[in-house]
Amino acid sequence: MPNFLSRLPQTLRTFSRKPAARRSFIGLLAFILLIGLFGYFVLPGIIKSQAEQLISEKLNRQTTIGKVDVSPYAMRVTIHDMKMMEPEGDAVFASFGALTVNVSLQSLFRFAPVIEEFKLDAPYVHLVRKDAQHYNIDDLIALANSQPPKQEDSKPARFSVFNIQINGGRFELDDKLEQVVHKITDLKLGIPFISSLPSQVDVFVEPMLSANINGTPLLVKGKAHPFADPMEATVDLNLDNLDLTTYLKYIPGTPHFKLPSARLDMNMVAHFQQKKDAAPALLLTGDVTLKNVQLNDASDKSILKLPSLKVTLQDAKVLDSKIAVARVAIDGIETSIARAAGGRLNIDNLLTPPTATAPKAVQKSQPKQAKASTPAEQAAPSTAAATATEADKQTTKQAPPAKSAEPLVLALGELEIRNAAFSYADAQAAQPMQAGAKNFDLNVRNVNVDTGKRIVDIGEVVSNRAGFSLQQGNPPAARKRNGNAATTSTPSKPAAKKNGKKDETEESGYIVNIGKIAIADWSAQLEDRSLRRPAVTTIAPLNLAMQNVSTKPDARGRIDLQATVNKNGKLSVQGELGMAPLYGDLALDFRQVDIMQLQPYFTDQVNILLTRANVSGKGALRFAQTKGNFTGSFKGDVALDDLATVDKLSASDFLRWKSLSVKGMNVNFSPFSLDIDQVALNSFFARIIIDQTGRLNLQDIVRGEDGAQKSVTGQEHNPAATQERVRGTNVASAPLQQPAKPASAVPPIKIGKVLLRGGRVRFTDNFIRPHYTATLERLGGTVAGLSSDTNSNANVDLKGLVNSAPLAVAGRINPLKGDLSMDIRAEVRGMELAPLSTYSGRYIGYGIEKGKLTFDVSYKVEDRVLTAQNRLILEQLTLGDKVDSPDAPSLPVQFALSLLKDRNGVIDINLPIGGSLDDPQFSIGGIIVKVIVNLITKAVTAPFTLIGSMFGGGEELSHLAFDPGRAALTDKASEKLKTIAKALDDRPALKLEITGRTDPQADREGLKRASIDRKVRALKLKDMVARGQSAEGARVTVTPQEYPVLLKRVYKDEDFKKPRNMIGMQKDLPVEEMEKLMTENAKVGDDDLIVLGNRRAQAAKDWLTTEGKIPAERIFILASKSGADAKDGASASRVDFSLK
Repeated sequence: MPNFLSRLPQTLRTFSRKPAARRSFIGLLAFILLIGLFGYFVLPGIIKSQAEQLISEKLNRQTTIGKVDVSPYAMRVTIHDMKMMEPEGDAVFASFGALTVNVSLQSLFRFAPVIEEFKLDAPYVHLVRKDAQHYNIDDLIALANSQPPKQEDSKPARFSVFNIQINGGRFELDDKLEQVVHKITDLKLGIPFISSLPSQVDVFVEPMLSANINGTPLLVKGKAHPFADPMEATVDLNLDNLDLTTYLKYIPGTPHFKLPSARLDMNMVAHFQQKKDAAPALLLTGDVTLKNVQLNDASDKSILKLPSLKVTLQDAKVLDSKIAVARVAIDGIETSIARAAGGRLNIDNLLTPPTATAPKAVQKSQPKQAKASTPAEQAAPSTAAATATEADKQTTKQAPPAKSAEPLVLALGELEIRNAAFSYADAQAAQPMQAGAKNFDLNVRNVNVDTGKRIVDIGEVVSNRAGFSLQQGNPPAARKRNGNAATTSTPSKPAAKKNGKKDETEESGYIVNIGKIAIADWSAQLEDRSLRRPAVTTIAPLNLAMQNVSTKPDARGRIDLQATVNKNGKLSVQGELGMAPLYGDLALDFRQVDIMQLQPYFTDQVNILLTRANVSGKGALRFAQTKGNFTGSFKGDVALDDLATVDKLSASDFLRWKSLSVKGMNVNFSPFSLDIDQVALNSFFARIIIDQTGRLNLQDIVRGEDGAQKSVTGQEHNPAATQERVRGTNVASAPLQQPAKPASAVPPIKIGKVLLRGGRVRFTDNFIRPHYTATLERLGGTVAGLSSDTNSNANVDLKGLVNSAPLAVAGRINPLKGDLSMDIRAEVRGMELAPLSTYSGRYIGYGIEKGKLTFDVSYKVEDRVLTAQNRLILEQLTLGDKVDSPDAPSLPVQFALSLLKDRNGVIDINLPIGGSLDDPQFSIGGIIVKVIVNLITKAVTAPFTLIGSMFGGGEELSHLAFDPGRAALTDKASEKLKTIAKALDDRPALKLEITGRTDPQADREGLKRASIDRKVRALKLKDMVARGQSAEGARVTVTPQEYPVLLKRVYKDEDFKKPRNMIGMQKDLPVEEMEKLMTENAKVGDDDLIVLGNRRAQAAKDWLTTEGKIPAERIFILASKSGADAKDGASASRVDFSLK
């Protein structure tokens, strides 16, 4: 400075010698002088008049200013004595003594306001709470809400304000509703700076806050460190157990909630820092705790319970939008969210903004006459609402949504949630739902969020326990009562975007990265109530570990899921997983997963009941989604084990197996292809029945269009109607119906081998009178090389027993190609002929007393043409009595039989047949009749006389007694069979004949009683399955305590006339009377007696061949007989033995 002053005279002399410089200097001085004159004498008046007019017009409140001082050279403006009146103009709403704003020269080169000092003296605000919903500032709030948002390209505000001071402030809240006035006086506030720009301004204000609140003094004073680098000031912000419920009533608008309790603790420090060449900074550190929060809706139902929420700020740079949170701890939170039938959530209207009339413009010439709406006008839903709605529409059309003012950078060290509980209920008609979680613990660590880069990074997510539940859907009965309301609610579709363009937020979504997810000991219960019987699935425990989870394109993470499904099932999923696009390379392992819970989804569409089944599997599942196309594959093994089904009406076993395994499966989803190494079916049983109309029971597994139940193992309910349909029907007239050739190509399918082991099939033909029953046992073998390739054939090798006679099937077949292709040979040796007596009686006019059949047949189909060879060998064929049958040919049966027998009494014939499968006259029935007629023509034998009984144990061993209506062996009968087996074993040359007998009266009554027992057991089985218990129909037992209850329900379902009381209601009867009525109305025909006799004979033979170890070829079953037959007083319900 001294050197400058010493050179000043010389500089002025040099400058004065240049005329142009002198003129420029004089002009500059004149300009500066004019600015000073304008600023001191003209500008204050302009500011005063324009400010009064603008504020009055915009806010609809009369505003006056006492004086304005402007110091243009100091860049300081002071406004004195400003007053803003109430809309009515009778009282002061707000005022201040003086407002001084000192602008820094830095504003010129920063292109942003830099305020060196902001000082407000004697500010005053007068608020009035008129009633529970209205304040004297409602019009100002409505005006603010009606303003359009900022444009999309608006940038965050750039500014710096230093040395902020408020002195002598006064605030009044006049609560008319509570008849109390709250006052804050002597308010003094000091804030060193608030800035978003790097500015160098001398700071002389220390942080402080002092006031007198309703007579209670408050002083918060900070500490300044003016000589530190950086210059710093701090202030402590502490609150202890502040009751927030006190302030609920002062929230503008209409609170649609209740806040019984809420407390706030705060222990924070505000740091004001100013570094050289850097923007001033405001940092917050410390703790904020929200505790004992109870939030209810307007009807006092709980929405939120929050015992404790503690936020620990590590370093929150408020002005830079950079927040570092050390820890967020939430303990015991409980939330209850509900969506009403109309679609609104219970939290949507917790706070309704106040509705006020739009402010009217204040006329410049008459400012005092401007008035705001009265409370009554504000409550009227008239022009105000319409104006606001119209304004909203205009705003929506003209202004796009605003962007975030400043990108937020958030760092969270840890989020801890303990003992949380959440519930959600959705009552919408389309899909009612209830979901909840309890005992929920969660830790989220090392979270970083950058809204500018749209990235969320999470270090790890850990949860060590949680219980979830989900109930969804309405029961069918409820839907019917509601008039199928679910069909009337149509979800709203999102509005179509103009020009087909996507929203920017959709195109640039956030990228979320999670380093680690660890979930342990979770449980879940899923319940689908949309079914007649709810389907429930439980998962517990559930453990999940994931690594490197990310929504970044082509990112790959790891997953390890371990869960227990439905108590016993084990599920494991491990492998690689991608989110964008969807990708998975997973190893699946699931074992013994009970699928009984799936039964409610199909039980109303079928006539069978699934009593147990579980599925297992292990393999690799791969899938990927690229450009909207989904591709995938599965390679591994799958098994459906321990399956059992029963007839819903009779509770009889229908289909069951021990295991069905599929090994080496390779499935491609798109395009579809299937390659299987091996399919194995073990220990299986099936019941196949042809009913009185010739319909196969397999066709009745799925219910018809009328939805009526039908038994798949019993007789039709109306035998008379069935007989009417059957009368005159000839099985040979039913042509073979083959499906037309498929219109599209068969997908590639290959099955390397099919293994069958331990199979048993029970076949019953009710189309024939009397009925015929056969049992195929010990079925096993292989089918190798199945393929949809038209040039391939599978090799078949099957073996088994038909009614104890050996069966063998071998050859080649291709059922997967468009046209059936096969070359099969089947052989049966030593099959009993007596059970076939029903067929011989109908088609040859004679029953069969005894005989054995061996046949060797071969069937070849090529180009839809069948060629067949049938070789039949009959041994010891003995015909029974003449049967009158319209289908029997008039042939010399006895004479033909004598001609067909060789010297050993054996008939050996070969019957070739053939025809085109496309010929409408060609039928399976025709083939059977042709074989039978040719057989009888060449091989019918005459009866011969039995040569007498050869039992050595006495007459008592010649028969076995049975309980009326039953075919089960008694203990006494088993003891007799032991003696008979010993005799046969001692005499290898002996052969045994068994004849089943029935008592027309006793057995008829017994069958009726047995029918009642079966129905009671079937009802109990259904109840057991409904409770999730597994059982087999044949093993269900009914206790004496259960029997009366079950019998009453069975009696109620019976279709016959029942006794009724005086008012027409069905009477409650004792067990004996119900049994009597059911027995009297039950129908048992002669055919049923014959079947019973056959079953008794077969039971005796089965015991001898299995328990007695007697070869089957030594035992013959004769046709059963009905009626009394004197045999030393023996019961007619028996089987007779004779030796040959």
